[in-house]
Amino acid sequence: MNDLFRWLRLPPWFVGKAIVFALAVLIITQFIVFITLSQRNNTAEFHVNRDIIARQVINLIQTIENTPDEQQNQVVDALNIPNFNVSINTTAKWHKRFVNQSLWNILLVISEQKPSIQLSFLLSPERWLNIEADIEPSSWHYQLAFLLLDLLLTGVIIFSLWTINRFTIPLHHFAEAAERLGVDLQAEPLPIIGPMAAKSTAQAINRMQSRLNDLLASRTQMLAAISHDLRTPITRLKLRLQYLEDEHLIKKMHNDLDQMETMIAETLAFAHGDTRKEQRSNLDLASLLASICDDYTEAKQAVCYDGTRERVPYTGGAVALRRMFSNIIENAIKYGNKAEVNLNILENDLVVTVCDEGSGIPTHLLEQVFLPFYRAENSRSRDTGGIGLGLAVARDIARAHGGDIILSNRALRGLNVTITLPRPR
Repeated sequence: MNDLFRWLRLPPWFVGKAIVFALAVLIITQFIVFITLSQRNNTAEFHVNRDIIARQVINLIQTIENTPDEQQNQVVDALNIPNFNVSINTTAKWHKRFVNQSLWNILLVISEQKPSIQLSFLLSPERWLNIEADIEPSSWHYQLAFLLLDLLLTGVIIFSLWTINRFTIPLHHFAEAAERLGVDLQAEPLPIIGPMAAKSTAQAINRMQSRLNDLLASRTQMLAAISHDLRTPITRLKLRLQYLEDEHLIKKMHNDLDQMETMIAETLAFAHGDTRKEQRSNLDLASLLASICDDYTEAKQAVCYDGTRERVPYTGGAVALRRMFSNIIENAIKYGNKAEVNLNILENDLVVTVCDEGSGIPTHLLEQVFLPFYRAENSRSRDTGGIGLGLAVARDIARAHGGDIILSNRALRGLNVTITLPRPR
């Protein structure tokens, strides 16, 4: 059912309302059919019962009439027929009175009576046979049983839906929490609601989030301590370089020490996750990409932007997104000679592609190059700068915005970088 609604591209909220509406229609239809069939059965049974009871009345009249007068009261007292009330009195009790009429005529008259048969029949002067017979469908208790069964079935369906809803709401919260944890570990903890199993799971997820935060805080503190401890000997080494006389050696050692400081700073910034802490704002993604490409073009770099120039609203960290796109474009320039940037607007995503004309990356390394400090030797060299964090930082920023980055080699030559960001609702 969910696949059908997804194939029809209907909004998720419509699925639940459609199910509730279909269930309501089913229940209403069931009751209408039950009432209609009950009425028909009751009507049919009423006619059948009336005919049967009318014949029983005629047989009773004929029996009493053929019984001697002195035994008629005994016969009446001995009668034990359900729904019958028979008595012999000196006066006629009912409006329908029959005197010297054939039993056939009596049958025709009483066959039209409802909801009960009532008549007085003259047996002899001052002796009237008063008969009252109730006409009731004999299956009313079956119909009541079916009605109770329908009510029970309706109650079971409603209880099942309530139970499913009681479990699916926490599951929906769990899915949202998992998505948030992948983007922001500082997100609000899960509410402890639902059945006991759901509450236990929510508490476990909250504990996991707290432990992950503690682990990351410990890692950051450790890296900060290492960074502080390394900066001190690096500074001492720079001071001692002035006592050397070889200018060429001094320059090389200064470069190495500067590179070490850069690596420490970049590593510490990556560990802190500064890109995830930036406040989100409304921006124009097309203008951001175009401005980045224009900056590289003004610097005489082979970068061109072929995407839309119309406004593409997006909510994100402007500095982090600029850093992500810049890292990808710089890699394309360094290792692929040029960068062709494009922006496509899909139904649910915004897709940015950056293509180059380099030698590409071996297929088995397309995921490994995203690891921090990993360097593919065929496409990267320390002489070109960088410490192997560019792609790791870029993917971290993309995933912090709910997207991702995928690498693929082009058919002829070069690398294709696809950046997917969720389109704002």
